[in-house]
Amino acid sequence: MDDMTIKFYWVVVAGFSSLIVGVVSFVIRNAISRNATKESVEAKTDLLEKDILHLTKELEGAENKFTILHKRVSDLRDSSKEIYVSKELFHQTIKQLNEKLDTILKFVEK
Repeated sequence: MDDMTIKFYWVVVAGFSSLIVGVVSFVIRNAISRNATKESVEAKTDLLEKDILHLTKELEGAENKFTILHKRVSDLRDSSKEIYVSKELFHQTIKQLNEKLDTILKFVEK
């Protein structure tokens, strides 16, 4: 499960990186094709910086959710280990009680 979440994380990071590269190349191509002025390039750069900040915040939020989910999975694993041990202990206790009951029944029958 951990391998799958790490691979998913890298897919998200790769997608985010390709999105940034695509946006940057789109802005640069448009700036060159329109014989852009310094002011228009600066305006588009400002918009791009805002987009990057917004996407960075979204990525940080996704990373936080990923961390929380990872912690929940770890907690579930730990709790399931406790359940498994207590179930095993329960079976051992029942076995001991059955043995004691058999011993008591042997004395009662005689």
